[in-house]
Amino acid sequence: MLNAADEYEAAIHLYEAYKSISPVVAASRSFWIYLTHVDLFKYVKREWPYLEIYEVDHKFRKQKRGDKRSETDMKKYILDHWMISPNGLMRTSLMNLWWSVYLTVDESLGDDHKYDLTKVFFSNNGMRTRRLGTGHLGRNKEALKGILTFMKDNPDVFESGLENRMIWITRHFNLIGGTKPLANLPYTFFKRELEKNRDLLKGISKREDVMGPNAII
Repeated sequence: MLNAADEYEAAIHLYEAYKSISPVVAASRSFWIYLTHVDLFKYVKREWPYLEIYEVDHKFRKQKRGDKRSETDMKKYILDHWMISPNGLMRTSLMNLWWSVYLTVDESLGDDHKYDLTKVFFSNNGMRTRRLGTGHLGRNKEALKGILTFMKDNPDVFESGLENRMIWITRHFNLIGGTKPLANLPYTFFKRELEKNRDLLKGISKREDVMGPNAII
């Protein structure tokens, strides 16, 4: 993992090394805490060293890269990257990487293409760790497969404004989930639902399109 070029490549290495573990073990806090502090300590320390300062700008919170973190944010940073985040598995570093691959790998596509959807999932960190990855859809393999397949087949729809489109997508399926058991539906249902709304999705351009009184339903 230390030689990985990016998080996507590191995640593949991690998954391949521990692909034999069961989902029960992969959901174990103690397993990932052990790896973080022992076997993969050097990797975690290198990848997430920004305990005292913000590593990126946060426009909505008016925080800039290099600003000192608050004590509360430092505690959260430690939980997210070194322990187990109370916000769930997709907010915790190593656990996040492994599950992101497990939920998107498709062995039926063969060695050359089995990680195609995984690569789409890793194409945007905000989508993977916040908008899509942390909700019920992000834990539903069929839903993820349908959504990511649509994204792979329609890259022009997601050239910009991906976060706003993800807000619409997650809300749309949450509304459907009020009347249909999403956990029992095949990936084709999710893919077809997005195909029906392709033009609507492509027309989303700003936050007001998906939030507020004039949001597109």
